[in-house]
Amino acid sequence: MNSKLPGSATQVKWHQDFPFEPMTNDDMITCLLFIDDVTLENGPLEVIPGSHKGPIHSHWHNGVFTGAVDDEIVEAQRDRIVKCTGKAGSVCLMHASLLHGSAPNLSDQPRTLYITTYYAEDAIELSPNHLPSRFTHELVRGEASGRVRCTAYQMELPAVPKGTSFFAQQEGSDGAGAGAMM
Repeated sequence: MNSKLPGSATQVKWHQDFPFEPMTNDDMITCLLFIDDVTLENGPLEVIPGSHKGPIHSHWHNGVFTGAVDDEIVEAQRDRIVKCTGKAGSVCLMHASLLHGSAPNLSDQPRTLYITTYYAEDAIELSPNHLPSRFTHELVRGEASGRVRCTAYQMELPAVPKGTSFFAQQEGSDGAGAGAMM
């Protein structure tokens, strides 16, 4: 669950999820179920369509894992940003390498999402899962292959989180960007 309470100043800086959960291949999709209506005022997810086909950007700055990409990467694509809004019950699907972030909730209504990630059966974690679940590795469809598939990519490994929440952006900054990753 990911909630932005009314009037919260939580801004999520632009990032890709894949550096937080690197695997042997990137056949991964994150599903965001809107528990509340998501409006332009309550901090909707913002995405850059097609950015998942580009590089996996560094989330490190001056030797510190900040959980965010350089501002220049987003500024160069600012005219392509799409804000994802919808009624409660809507679902947003996004690739784990899609560049995304979200603005603060400036409304008097909460913005709550239920987030789950699905990945290919033959994808294996390359770093510890920072939010383990009893459903990790639960096969939803198909059969276990007993194989691992690797695709070519390069990236810096993430820092290992200090807790079970998404506070890398806060820990890696001056504290002004605290919040969950959506």
